[in-house]
Amino acid sequence: MVANSRRRNPLGQAQLAPRHPTPLPLPDLLVLSVIVVTNYHSTMKDMWSLLKQPDSNRIWAMVATASVGTIIAVNLLAKMVRRAIFMPTLTIMSDLPNIGTARKDGRRKGRAVICGGSIAGLIAASMCADHFDSVLIIEAEDSLPIDPPEKKEMRTMANGLPTRVSPRKRVMQYFGLHYYQPPVLLGLQRMFPALHEQAAHFGFVLAPMSFANFECGGVKCPEVYRPADSHAPMVVPATRETFETLIRRLVMKYKPNVSFLTGTVTGFEREAVSGRKLSGVTVNTSGGEKFEPAAFVVDATGAAQTSYRKWLTNAGFGPLPVSLREDYHPHINYVQSTWTIPKDLLPEIGALLPYGLHPGVVHYMLPDLAKGEQTGQSFILLERSQLVLMTGAWGTSTDNLPHTIQEVRAHTKATHDDAHPAPQWLYKLFDALEAHEEECAPWYADFDIGALSFIKYHQAESGSLPSNWAAVGDSVMKVNPIYGQGCTKAMMDTLALDSLFRNIPALQEFPSDFAREYFQKAIKRTGGMWDGNKAVDYGFSGTEPSKGETLADGAFAHIDGQYDSL
Repeated sequence: MVANSRRRNPLGQAQLAPRHPTPLPLPDLLVLSVIVVTNYHSTMKDMWSLLKQPDSNRIWAMVATASVGTIIAVNLLAKMVRRAIFMPTLTIMSDLPNIGTARKDGRRKGRAVICGGSIAGLIAASMCADHFDSVLIIEAEDSLPIDPPEKKEMRTMANGLPTRVSPRKRVMQYFGLHYYQPPVLLGLQRMFPALHEQAAHFGFVLAPMSFANFECGGVKCPEVYRPADSHAPMVVPATRETFETLIRRLVMKYKPNVSFLTGTVTGFEREAVSGRKLSGVTVNTSGGEKFEPAAFVVDATGAAQTSYRKWLTNAGFGPLPVSLREDYHPHINYVQSTWTIPKDLLPEIGALLPYGLHPGVVHYMLPDLAKGEQTGQSFILLERSQLVLMTGAWGTSTDNLPHTIQEVRAHTKATHDDAHPAPQWLYKLFDALEAHEEECAPWYADFDIGALSFIKYHQAESGSLPSNWAAVGDSVMKVNPIYGQGCTKAMMDTLALDSLFRNIPALQEFPSDFAREYFQKAIKRTGGMWDGNKAVDYGFSGTEPSKGETLADGAFAHIDGQYDSL
């Protein structure tokens, strides 16, 4: 694939074929370093000899030349260090080209067992299919769909508004709006070449990230619209329901060595011979409890983080120190209404917006901490012409948040003033939705984010973790979902694991500290999500901080609304 070439996918979206920098081999790095140092030394030697000459103009010309040469040499050396050290360590760019490709030495004998069949588990299973003879996904909920939802089972909320019944009782944001970032799409494209074809089946429209209105901390940012044929990275604006179903369909259709088992994992079994790895997992099924052998085990059970809480300890790996777990509670709740725009109304609604109605972000507003605001808004057009209106807040319940379009309009007015007015087209959009409420048939959902937690397995003592075990996604770190990083983090975890798998021959046992090595590799890429999100959340008075910390920690990252004075 030629770097920077353009291709057009089956959905009619132009995309940029991304460049994938790879680590510079050590011999090449040493040779280039010698060249840089030699040239720099030669330049300085020539300059010194010229300083002895009487022609001052010539002398200063050479001084300038030497300065430029020094800048070029330092810049070249910095690029080499970045490419050889920082990019492979801190980013996923060197791992992306390998994901989804066959191993040169063939698959490992035995089976990988994935505990949990949600998005993180499905992505991990797809990767493991390239490394093991077979993969088993154990998922507690039965009869999960592989086709776009056709029928919607409805019920009435306590406030009298209609809502949908979720088939995924364990997934809090199953109907919640999501904005899957470029790393997720880039990874899936490599694991599933038929991604675009199947996405069309689900009504997805991949789109560059755009904002018709973006407000951050009381500052209105310029409108950003990127047409479909731009070089901007593609994202996936979609509901969790449809995107998870798409990935499950891809796994079932294109990964023949992956199978599914309905049941609940109840524990790990430690191998008796070496005592340093797992022999498998115990599962509670409709036919009773059974043992499933495993050559490798991946915990993708999500926010329950059951490996840390009991499975590892019960299997003889532990007890793990309490200090490995950090948590805090932002006390965030949000309300969402979903409006399905009929095809004949799309032109009318689109004409109200600056750039028309396109998939992606329409309106996004983060609160202004300088004014003590705690509430944010986001409107996004998702697959199948679903316009989602979301209002969330720190430190309040969903009872105090707007649900109906009339309440959303009033809330928008209350959170803007003459100095920072909301755009007039936004109120026209509210009016149009209210006028066509019967045709759009909105339904509502309330969400409680809950506490956020991070298990710092990378700090575990050497040899304290099973050599053939890993955890991915929320099983390691549950970050604040309003920042849209959860699935990106799961993909980064999977890429780190894939990279380490490829460094170990298929016939070789996993090193005793393989698990800790994996977590130490992953944390260098994902740790900033936890630290950054926590620092911003600490800017809200309703947040309950981690033990031993106060809301003053991380104050440098708070959005304080002082940009107006710049």
